[in-house]
Amino acid sequence: MSTEEEREYTALAYETVTGRVLYELDLASEPDWSARINDVGGWKITLPLEGGTKTARVREWCVPWKYSVAIVRGRGDVDDPVCQAGPIIPYAPDDDQPQHTVSGKGFWQLLYRRVLHKWSWNPAVDRITSANADPAWQDSLANIALYLVQECTGYAFRPGSNLPLDLPAAGPVGTHIRGYHGYEMATAGQRLQELTQDDGGPDVLFQPYLTVVGGQRYVRHRMLIGNPYLVQPGVPLLFDYRSSLDRLTIAGDGSDQAGTAFVKGTGNEAGQLYGYATTTALTDAGFPMLDMVDTGHTSTSEQATLDGYARADVSLYSSQPEQWQATVLADKEPRFGTYLPGYFAGYAVKNHHWLRDGIYTYRIVGMSNGPARDKVLHQLQAVRQ
Repeated sequence: MSTEEEREYTALAYETVTGRVLYELDLASEPDWSARINDVGGWKITLPLEGGTKTARVREWCVPWKYSVAIVRGRGDVDDPVCQAGPIIPYAPDDDQPQHTVSGKGFWQLLYRRVLHKWSWNPAVDRITSANADPAWQDSLANIALYLVQECTGYAFRPGSNLPLDLPAAGPVGTHIRGYHGYEMATAGQRLQELTQDDGGPDVLFQPYLTVVGGQRYVRHRMLIGNPYLVQPGVPLLFDYRSSLDRLTIAGDGSDQAGTAFVKGTGNEAGQLYGYATTTALTDAGFPMLDMVDTGHTSTSEQATLDGYARADVSLYSSQPEQWQATVLADKEPRFGTYLPGYFAGYAVKNHHWLRDGIYTYRIVGMSNGPARDKVLHQLQAVRQ
């Protein structure tokens, strides 16, 4: 980066297990990052390697999984918003020039690398096929998401399960039943994402932030859970076209559109379990019959759960197949850092060549760095509030 004044982002290397910040990183260019509700997200940075000292320092912290990187918009002060943070996974020094590229994922990726089992299961005493390894809960889907993460970040007999994570208090109780068998060896990340995909499933976001303890910076993560949507404080967000809203990109794609969903569970042939849901909204409007087969839940053995996935699929894929992306200015109101993925926002449009004038309300399902240093991209989803 040419000068301190021109820097929009700071990258910090920190210990994955403790969150303790070790280094502020030299960047050869602005970083790439993305953050989404109910998904992992990721980041990528490029660093200069001129001189033996710089290379030696990169080697100290560029260790996959042991160390993580946080992408901060600003100078890395405690009040600056953290765009994305999570473990280092791949890295590659350039063959032709003294540069080094490092990439990683968001916090959720850590949960994809630990098998879900009961917190008290002791591998020195029981096999994972034992019933003692099977966690089970009856509550709201939001609370079950909380208990699941609490379980897998507090294993009593497996070192290294603790992470720099703040868990919320449990919300209103419910009657949903979820039981998981240790012998399935499914990861906690997979099970958590399945909960978000259920009919009425909660939004989940692991929001990184900076804090200071004893004069030392730390990166921590807040687990935010919606019921089903995240709580949105303050006044409604509004972005004005050609002001804070710089651009709206719209693309239509009916590849996944469907009015009926079949969701495969466990079993095969005549013993195949499946979920089913349908709506006549499309055919009533003159569409042909459109089916989809969801094969992402083949370890599920509960009929009610499979039917919930099918209802969620129909709700998502029977709507108009348009993808909206907004390019907004990060430093104009509403300022970046005052809102999160999962929030609803109004986008005021005037003299757009495709859209009628008006305010369109969408949910921000994801954000990423924009095409210029002062811009941020919003990935949008139209949903009923």
